[in-house]
Amino acid sequence: MADPSDLVTAALRADDLASLFELARTHRIDFGCRPMARQLDGGRFESVAYVTHAELDALRQENLPLEIEVMSDGLADERRAAQTVGQGDRFANGRIPPRGLGTHPRQDLGGIMNPDEINSAIDGLVNEYGIPTFDTPYPTADGSGGRGGHVGGVNPDDYHVYFTAGVHARERGGPDNLIYFIADLLYAWKNGVGIQYGSVSYSNAQALKALSTGIVFFPLVNPDGVRWDQQTDSLWRKNRNPASARPDDDRSIGVDINRNYDFLWEFHKHFSSDVYQTNDSIASIDPSSDQFHGVSPFSEPETRNVAWVYDVFPRIRWYMDIHSALGDILFSWGDDADQSNDPSQNFRNPGYDGLRGIVPADDYREWIDESEWSRVFGIARRATAAMAAVGGRSYGPLPAANLYPTSGASDDYAFSRFQVNPAVNKCYGFTMEFGPPYHFYPTLVEFQQNVVDVGAGLMEFCLAAADIGWT
Repeated sequence: MADPSDLVTAALRADDLASLFELARTHRIDFGCRPMARQLDGGRFESVAYVTHAELDALRQENLPLEIEVMSDGLADERRAAQTVGQGDRFANGRIPPRGLGTHPRQDLGGIMNPDEINSAIDGLVNEYGIPTFDTPYPTADGSGGRGGHVGGVNPDDYHVYFTAGVHARERGGPDNLIYFIADLLYAWKNGVGIQYGSVSYSNAQALKALSTGIVFFPLVNPDGVRWDQQTDSLWRKNRNPASARPDDDRSIGVDINRNYDFLWEFHKHFSSDVYQTNDSIASIDPSSDQFHGVSPFSEPETRNVAWVYDVFPRIRWYMDIHSALGDILFSWGDDADQSNDPSQNFRNPGYDGLRGIVPADDYREWIDESEWSRVFGIARRATAAMAAVGGRSYGPLPAANLYPTSGASDDYAFSRFQVNPAVNKCYGFTMEFGPPYHFYPTLVEFQQNVVDVGAGLMEFCLAAADIGWT
């Protein structure tokens, strides 16, 4: 990752998706959490990238068929951790419970939680509402443990919705969004009130309905990376595992957790060479890359902890991993475009190795049953509609491979599990990308709006899950 003061956030616009795909394929620039493109009014397509001034100059000199607009330049003081991340412990070691903006819309949340506060906030929920919690079994490189909870019942076999956050360290505010949403549900349950996110209102009955889906939440998957990023303002993405690090190369520390899951992890084998020879967004074998996928699937304790939850709560049906910043909810598949015509074109079929990942092409597309596609598209559309109604920002549903493929991501792993092993429960995987697509570090004003947006999205996601059921 470059020095944040040298980074420019640029909107890249083209007349067609193929032009942006070609840019992503041939240029090793940072397209954020996952390379995505949004269709604008008028039919053009836009993607957001984080580039150095030198990279920006080079793009302009190439005379590409692009419009390039600088959205922000450098890292403003109002976005730095000193201005936006909380110091100390506002939850007083669990004696003060967190309360979300859905039940207390006029409060000032203060700064983004630091890792210690996240655990203190969970303790506050335990002390106020008596919820069960769990500690994950695999310690991180720095010795941190993972902690989560479950609400809506006490029988693990009855739990169906699973939320994670805090995966990419630089995507600030994800754990807060999840904790404050859980806090809103619990406050509404205990006090018999509804929930209001901006202009979107939910009755107490709807809050109880969302809670009744049974929610497992694991808000801080990557504590080491988050702690480091908050200390350094370095836009750090990975964990802090030093096992593959090179001497005198600090960038080679760590693994991208969201490229380490057991889904087409061996990307050199499974994907077309055209998608990884010049760009590492799909994943990388280079430890210095922000997308370094580790030495093997599930090599990282963080990914093993996420997967462990599926074993403890074996009837999880709906999964969402909370990220930023883009303004969409993504659904499977992420390795290639979706299709419902040819079941033989699926990730388990080695006959298609070497063909996957050319998103505009038709030589391979990933199979998804038409009824399942309608289900995942419908729930993503419903959740993004609520998010857009709350804050006036543009949110929309997108297939995860919209612009460029990825390997080893959490949402695809979730959706692939039952297809690899029919003995496990079917689970639908999603990724939420909250916030405006201009910076991973929100200002405090943006942070408060993100909490409201995400609260509405998660509420609608749970309500949709309850309406759809567990088929």
